[in-house]
Amino acid sequence: MGCSLRLSAWAAAGGFPPSPSDWRGRRRLHRAPLARRRCSAGAPSSTPLAAPPSLVASRPRAGTEHEWLWDCRGGGIGGGGRRDYSKEMEVAVRVVQAACTLCQRVQDSLLVPYSGSGSVHCKLDRSPVTVADWGVQAIVSWLLSDCFQDEHVSIVAEEDDQTLSSSNGAALLDSVVAAVNGCLIEAPKYGLRSPEKELGAHDILQAIRKCSSTGGPKGRFWVLDPVDGTLGFVRGDQYAIALALIEDGEVVLGVLGCPNYPMKRSGSTTTNDITGCGQAWMQPLVHDFGKLNWRNSREIHVSTVSDPVSATFCEPVEKANSSHSFTAGLAHSVGLRKQPLRVYSMVKYAAIARGDAEIFMKFAKAGYKEKIWDHAAGVVIIQEAGGVITDAGGRPLDFSRGVFLEGLDRGIIACSGALLHHRITGAVDASWNSSTL
Repeated sequence: MGCSLRLSAWAAAGGFPPSPSDWRGRRRLHRAPLARRRCSAGAPSSTPLAAPPSLVASRPRAGTEHEWLWDCRGGGIGGGGRRDYSKEMEVAVRVVQAACTLCQRVQDSLLVPYSGSGSVHCKLDRSPVTVADWGVQAIVSWLLSDCFQDEHVSIVAEEDDQTLSSSNGAALLDSVVAAVNGCLIEAPKYGLRSPEKELGAHDILQAIRKCSSTGGPKGRFWVLDPVDGTLGFVRGDQYAIALALIEDGEVVLGVLGCPNYPMKRSGSTTTNDITGCGQAWMQPLVHDFGKLNWRNSREIHVSTVSDPVSATFCEPVEKANSSHSFTAGLAHSVGLRKQPLRVYSMVKYAAIARGDAEIFMKFAKAGYKEKIWDHAAGVVIIQEAGGVITDAGGRPLDFSRGVFLEGLDRGIIACSGALLHHRITGAVDASWNSSTL
C-alpha cells in the first residue's frame, strides 16, 4: 500500500548554495557520488574547493593508466604488513556509480504522475521506501558478490525482502526486477560485468536476502544504505547512496553517491566522484559523462573557518529523531549566527568534507538508536578530508557492536576542525542537564 506523501520544498533554512536550484534535483541536473578510504597518511591542508561532491574514493597512483591503486593505511600493496584496500575501493566506486544511475531514473519517475515505477510504499514503521531502495540493494549485493567471487561477501543493509515477497507484492517486485536489469545491462560502462542473462525475481530476492549480516567486532563486512534520505528522494531532493567497508570494527573505506549535489555551487552543475586515502576526492558521475574516468578526480578539504560567527551548521530535516530546539540553543551559546541548513541524508557529511559547511549536530530524542549504515561512509569521508567527528563526549563512533551505534554519548558532532568541535562539546556539557532529551 502506497504512502501519501506531499512533495514539498527543500528544507534548508539558508546558507549555501546561492540558488536552491543548485541543490534540488527536480529536473535533470549533473549529479555525483562520494567515496573515501581509511589511510594512515596525514590529513591534507584545508583549502576550500568550489566543486561539489559525488563519489568518494582514493586517488590513483601516478603513472598507472589502466590500474587504479591506492596507498592506503600506510603501506599500499605489501607496505609494512598492513592490508591494502585498493581493489575494494575501486570496486566500491564503480558499484556506487552504477547504483546512482538506477536512483536517478527512479527519482525522475517519481515526478511523473501515476508512474508505477515511481510509487512510494510504507514500511511497518511508516517510513517511505521505493523501488530504488530495493533495487540498489540488489545491485550492490549482486555486483559485490560477482567482483569478489573467491571471498564470502558479508553485507549489513537497511532493507529486507518482506514486502516484495508478500502475496500482494508481485507488481512491486516486477518493477524492482525491471529497474535492476535495466541498470545491470550497462555495467560494462562502469568497468563491471553484466550477468550472462537477465536476473529473475528469485535472483533479485536472493541478492536482497544476502544483505543479512549483523556486523560485530570481528571480520569484514560491507555496510549499505541503498537510499539514505528516502524522504528527500521521493520529494525530488537530496539523498545519498552510502557504501562502507568495516574490518575488525574499523571503517576502512567509504563511498557516498550524491546525485543531486552539484559539482559547483553556481553556474553549470557537473557531477563528481569523491575519493580519499589520507585525502578526499570527488569525481563526475558516469551517468552524466558517459564513462568512468579517474583523471577527473579532484581533491577536497574541509573548510578553514574556525570562527563560529562565520560557520555554517547542518542538522537533519526530520524532527522525529533529532531535537532542533536543543541544537538551536547550542548554536546560540557558541555564537553561531547563520540559520541551520536542514538537509536530508549524508549529503550533510559531504558538505562538511567539501568545505560547504563547518558543523553537523544531531541529538536524538530518547529511545532512538542510530544505525551504522546512516553514518559509516560519511564519517570516514569527513575524517579523510581533515575533519573531526565524535559523539558528544568526544569519543569516536563505535561501529563494532552490531547494526546500532551502541554506547553513543548523547549525540553526534562533526566539525571541520578541532577548535569548533571543542567549543560545541563544551557547550553540550554545560547545557545537557537542563535539556529534555
